[in-house]
Amino acid sequence: MTATAEKEYARLLSARRPRAIDTKRAYDSAMGEIKELTIRGERRSAAETEYYRVLCALVADYERHAGADRWPKLTPVEALRELMQLKEVTQAQVADALGDRAAASSILSGRRQVSKAQAKRLGALFKVDAGVFI
Repeated sequence: MTATAEKEYARLLSARRPRAIDTKRAYDSAMGEIKELTIRGERRSAAETEYYRVLCALVADYERHAGADRWPKLTPVEALRELMQLKEVTQAQVADALGDRAAASSILSGRRQVSKAQAKRLGALFKVDAGVFI
């Protein structure tokens, strides 16, 4: 980053004070900022892009740790639904990841269990361990 961008980045950090995310409220707030910065796209400054990267890392860390505490208590279908809601993934996107619209529908309705191959695909989609879905 240039010296000007470094100064802008320092101002952003000072104003917004990013910290480790440990509550759903902080998570939602960070996700809101990420969405705004995502919409800005190529209009983002270098400083905003760096701030965006920091927020994404903080969110990813929260999702990994929050999931570690919650997923063992959920059935595979409950975990899938929770992740879909958390990451705003639609049933159509799940179907695309699985390569089978009927399978996605059957899994989400509880009529069918997730296979190991499907669990791997879902794990890749949501960036979580495939064991969550088995």
